[in-house]
Amino acid sequence: MILESPPLVNVTPLAHIHEVPIHIRHPIHPNSANKHKRLGLQMLNELSRIEMFVTRIEAVGKHEETSLELNKTIAHLEQTLLAFEVDTGHADRIENTSGRVMLRRYMIRTGLAEMFPKSSEYLGIELVLPGGSYIEAHFRQMSSINQLTSIALQLQNDIKLTNHKFVAHQVALLYQCITQAGPQFSKKYKSRVEENFDALKEASSVSDEPYLPIELQAWLNDLTTDIVAEALFSGRPMSQQTPDAAHLSQYIDKVSSEGAEGGMIRAA
Repeated sequence: MILESPPLVNVTPLAHIHEVPIHIRHPIHPNSANKHKRLGLQMLNELSRIEMFVTRIEAVGKHEETSLELNKTIAHLEQTLLAFEVDTGHADRIENTSGRVMLRRYMIRTGLAEMFPKSSEYLGIELVLPGGSYIEAHFRQMSSINQLTSIALQLQNDIKLTNHKFVAHQVALLYQCITQAGPQFSKKYKSRVEENFDALKEASSVSDEPYLPIELQAWLNDLTTDIVAEALFSGRPMSQQTPDAAHLSQYIDKVSSEGAEGGMIRAA
């Protein structure tokens, strides 16, 4: 009888191999312009959180957890600005200057103070904004476009079913969302819904389990496909997507070009 010894190494086959990211074209040390842009986008993200926290406090009153997160976010931004000045060789600018003062200067100089009025007021920046919050209006309209896209995609799935009883109700909701999404959608798609809505409503109420005619299914599929393409793949610049996106677009352009102009925070 021959005895076989177990292998010295138990090789377990891998179920899958993870892709290893390769950054051949990325510089080892980010250049000045990249640092400015990265800081600018971080400020945009963090101030969005601060705006949300302040709005929540205004709505429901102070809450320990919300206040804690708010103060942590502000402190992190202040430290980020201080570290940025040191990292870019401008440590002399932060002598006798607090992080809060630097944060205010940054927001005023880049236009973030106007985009985030609640955050500005909380941080002690005096503003007069007759038109309200730019970023809030932009986010509100983008939310409407997102809702429109979701309903259009849902309709594309529902017309594949064998029961179209509630399709007319969904199209009525789609029509309402088209109106709320702004003129770029209402001018193109309101009339397209109106031209076949009566026929759609009649066809979806002929029985307990109605099935739309093929031509109405094709029309609805074309309509929703065009809406989704318009919302997600229009290729328009951000400044043209919503009326209030111009301010956000200008800010991103500004922080993207700051590398050639010097430090982000200058003495007031």
